[in-house]
Amino acid sequence: MIFVVTGPESSGKSTLAQALADHLNWPMFPELARRYLQARGNKGDSDYRYRPSDLLTLVIQQQQLEAALPSDAHCILDTDLLTLLIWWQEKYGPTPAAFQEAWIKQAPRHYLLCEPDIPWEPDPLRENPSDRVRLLRLHRHELNQRQCAFSVCSGLGSTRLDGGLALIHQALDAG
Repeated sequence: MIFVVTGPESSGKSTLAQALADHLNWPMFPELARRYLQARGNKGDSDYRYRPSDLLTLVIQQQQLEAALPSDAHCILDTDLLTLLIWWQEKYGPTPAAFQEAWIKQAPRHYLLCEPDIPWEPDPLRENPSDRVRLLRLHRHELNQRQCAFSVCSGLGSTRLDGGLALIHQALDAG
């Protein structure tokens, strides 16, 4: 089964995703957007700002990554198409058909939605230090609207990890 760690910026997604994968000895796939945008900025344009074409490229890359996942194994994704979809809606409005087509083709998954109950950490790719609760509500709304299986992760450090592990085990037992 695919487990996706998602949520607003600076809510501990990457840390939790890596800790879960390490604990469970499952493969973890890092956030594609971070690597992609860092590479774009490293090409000499330190003020690079992403464009709609970048998000569409990321949709394709996400589909390619997920197409290569083994169907009979468990894995952790540090974000997925949901993050790109919300990001597009925030910046550009209604999502283009490419997003909806990609969404329909996704394999089943369970989302671990991270509460932004940890301190904000500045990062050149982060934009919303005081808007994380609203973004959490957007994530929750999209997950409910799209009838996705999800659980909410909260707490600091080992509390968050232990909670995430318990949620994964519950999802596996249920499904």
